[in-house]
Amino acid sequence: MTEHEKQVEDYKQQLSDYRKALQDAEKRMQSAYDKAIMALSGGALGVSMTFLKDIVLAKGVHHGFALLTAWSCWGASVTCILISFYSSVAAHQKAVSQLDANTIYDQKPGGMSDRATKVLNLSAGTFFVFGVISLVVFAASNLP
Repeated sequence: MTEHEKQVEDYKQQLSDYRKALQDAEKRMQSAYDKAIMALSGGALGVSMTFLKDIVLAKGVHHGFALLTAWSCWGASVTCILISFYSSVAAHQKAVSQLDANTIYDQKPGGMSDRATKVLNLSAGTFFVFGVISLVVFAASNLP
């Protein structure tokens, strides 16, 4: 085997390893972030409902729009995560196809699905933070 052939084989092995890494990442990617946002949003929803039931309803609700905003933000956060599951898989499938077609260096890996996943994940985190801010506004206006 010539030196050039060896380099070509090494390159093909690197591409194969990269392909496997993409497929493995597909299984793990965003898992921790997605789980955290889902758990935090769900937990915040539960805490806010308990706060509303046990503390606020006894004396009357003030700035209820802030609570509705918090709930809406957390619902949107969870929705973004759920949609990002689909776009993430699509991005990885596209990247694997690009790798197989040797276009991975000519095109953005994952294509538009990769961009959509990034936007959805950023949106999920942003909605969560706005939900927390809204709950703080609500709690501050309703504490005894």
